[in-house]
Amino acid sequence: MKRVQCPNCGAIVEYDDKSVWEGNRDFEEVNCPNCDEYLTRVFTDGFPNPHIIKK
Repeated sequence: MKRVQCPNCGAIVEYDDKSVWEGNRDFEEVNCPNCDEYLTRVFTDGFPNPHIIKK
């Protein structure tokens, strides 16, 4: 799990950056669940599932 602070609303957002299967990966965008601000992109085979740790 990685954490990043949203530059728009200041929330601390945690997201999953791990991959399970090596061959089926793609880039997924991570947006803030609080204000929908773009935070980063993750190269993964799953969904980053961002959630707020601290507002």
